[in-house]
Amino acid sequence: MHINIIIPSGVNVLGANAQLWQIRLHSKIANELLINGWQQNQVANILGTTQSTVSRWKDRPLIELSSKDDNFEIDKLASIISSNLSKNGVPDKISLEMKIGKEISNLILTIVKEGHNSVNNRLINSMSRIINEFSKLPESLIPAVGINIAACSKDVKEISEVIAFPGRLRVHEGDILQQVLPQIGASKHLAEVLLSLRSKESNSNSIINLKLPSGAIIKKLSEKLDLKICNAPRGISEKNGEILIDNGDFGWEPSLYIAANGVNNIPKIVNELILICKEN
Repeated sequence: MHINIIIPSGVNVLGANAQLWQIRLHSKIANELLINGWQQNQVANILGTTQSTVSRWKDRPLIELSSKDDNFEIDKLASIISSNLSKNGVPDKISLEMKIGKEISNLILTIVKEGHNSVNNRLINSMSRIINEFSKLPESLIPAVGINIAACSKDVKEISEVIAFPGRLRVHEGDILQQVLPQIGASKHLAEVLLSLRSKESNSNSIINLKLPSGAIIKKLSEKLDLKICNAPRGISEKNGEILIDNGDFGWEPSLYIAANGVNNIPKIVNELILICKEN
C-alpha cells in the first residue's frame, strides 16, 4: 500500500501552495522512518515515490512553509504516521481530512487497521527490519541453496498464506541483504517446514534456514539458550522443537532450521550461533 495524502493543488495559504505541505509531510515521514531502521526502498514504496527522491529528502533540510504553525502541524502529523508505521506496520487505509483557513487549523487523521491484512503487514514490516540485526555470517553457516526467512500469523493453515522473501535473501561478504520486501506465498519449502513444525503444537511463528554446522556447535547453542533439538528429514520435523536438523540425502543439502516465537527472536538466536561458531 502507498500513503498518498492528496492536498488540492492551487490552494494557497499565507502565500504558500498547499502542495508544499505534502512535500514536507512526505519528507518528514521518510526521515523518521529511516531513523527507525527502514530501508530507502521500503520508504519509497510506502510513500509512492523513488529511492532517489527519498535520498534527496534525507540529505536536505525540510522545506520551510510560510507559517510556523503549518510547520508544526505537518511535523506533528508526520510523527504520528511514522510512529504508527514503525510500531504496527502498514495499515489498511490512511485517510486525512484537512480544514484550510489562514493556516492548517484542523487535521483529522484516521489510521485503519483491520483483520488478517494488518497482521500480515506487521509481520512483513518486522521481517524486513530484522535483516539489519544479523551479525556477519561465517561461510560455515551459508547454505548453497541460499537463506530465507518465513513467518506466519497464528491462524495460518495453508502454505500459500506464509510470508517469506521472494528469491531468497542475498549474502554478500557475510552480510544478509534483502533485495525485495517479503511477500505472502514466496517460499513453498520453508513454508512447509514452518507449518509442519506448528502441527507438532509448536508456538513458533518464524523460521530461518542455514547450513548445518557440527553437532557440537548445535549442542552448545541448545544448552546456552535452552532450545529443544529435533530431527527434520527434508525439513519435516518429527516433534516440537526450536532447532531442526535435516541431515540431507542424495542430492539434498543438509540444513539447520531455527524457529522462534516472534520474528525479532530469529536474529538473536542466529547471532548466538555465530558467536559459538567463532569460538570453535
